[in-house]
Amino acid sequence: MIGRTTLWRSLLGAVCLLGLFAPGAWAAAPANDSFAGREALSGSLPIEVTRSNADATKEDQEFLGSLFAAGHSVWFEWEAQSDGWVTVGGCETDFVDVVGVYTGTAVNALTRVAGGNNSEGPHCPFAQREYTFKATSGTKYEIVVDGNPFSFPESPPPANEGTFKLRIEATPPPANDDFADATTLVTHLEEEFEGEAFYFGSEFGYNWNATEESGEPALIGGPSGASVWYSWTAPVSGEARISAGFGSAPRLGIYTGDSLESLQLLSGGIGPAGSADLTVSAGTTYRIVVYGLVDDSSGEAAMSSFQFNISMRVPVAADSDGGKGTASPLPTADKTPPDTTISKFVLKRRPPIWVLNFHTSEPGSTFRCKLDKHPFAVCPSSRRFGRLAPGRHTLKVFAVDSAGNRDSTPAVAHFGVPGPSRRG
Repeated sequence: MIGRTTLWRSLLGAVCLLGLFAPGAWAAAPANDSFAGREALSGSLPIEVTRSNADATKEDQEFLGSLFAAGHSVWFEWEAQSDGWVTVGGCETDFVDVVGVYTGTAVNALTRVAGGNNSEGPHCPFAQREYTFKATSGTKYEIVVDGNPFSFPESPPPANEGTFKLRIEATPPPANDDFADATTLVTHLEEEFEGEAFYFGSEFGYNWNATEESGEPALIGGPSGASVWYSWTAPVSGEARISAGFGSAPRLGIYTGDSLESLQLLSGGIGPAGSADLTVSAGTTYRIVVYGLVDDSSGEAAMSSFQFNISMRVPVAADSDGGKGTASPLPTADKTPPDTTISKFVLKRRPPIWVLNFHTSEPGSTFRCKLDKHPFAVCPSSRRFGRLAPGRHTLKVFAVDSAGNRDSTPAVAHFGVPGPSRRG
């Protein structure tokens, strides 16, 4: 008969043995897991490091404000060598991450430097993965990278740990700083409803480091020095709403004309609160400037990121049978439909997640897609599938270009979802 002491020793040995071979049992947290152990980053900009937050933990009294934080945080410190706009981001990761930038000397006494949509971008906006702010020479900034646990209902939770690339750079000036380099916005005809058709177009934008071009018209409200330009041709005649902004509410000026010297400010083309309603004519090209006013005390123009939007609702003419017809877009010589392709890859998780990205031969096209026997519907340029029924699935997608031409041969992708694994 086995003695009690011998039995306890056997059980204790078994527990230790299980712990020895358990996955991650001896995994070490990163050296910069704690705020006190934060990694110092130095050198001329841009600074770029590749690190990991695998097995990182949440520190006592650590609170990252409004960030979605999974509790796998790692810390860095960077001291600004000069004044100027700086972007800190972790856009390139193999998991869903969040980034925070603070000042302070203790993890429970930090002041957030940048937050909210109007501070996000320019590389991966509206995801809490990148922030832009005005750095002050000699100031030390505390930077945290964590995982983001947010997921929509019935969606698999995202990974919160892995490798990321942290980058600190001088914020690049906007590509549409000058009138000649204006961003062209195209509005697309969306689904019809309740006797109306809906046109909509949207672009992310910012005016960090933008300048006032020589020859620009006097901007409404006073000097700016931080203007960016857009161009838009109305597809139909009617009432359009043009807007740009979040909390910062930049100003708008809407003009016609083909050069700075020939610009004519339109009645109603003034947007003191970041939006303007305007009666537009089909085929007319409108030039829109977005800018921030100069602060009297600092002498600096307001700068931020924003979402630039144009929308129109137009009546749908009745057809010859008295039924609902279609809105008539601007006539165009473009009769060539776009080509649609699909690329796919799988995230090897449990269960695996299929990622399908859609591509078109004509920039500015939108997509319609259907899974299995569901009907076609408007969809974004990328879809993820992780909680489908086991078996083979088929996704079809076609592109619609800005002239309304549709790809008549949808691209097709087949992928499989494995059933539950069996043991024994």
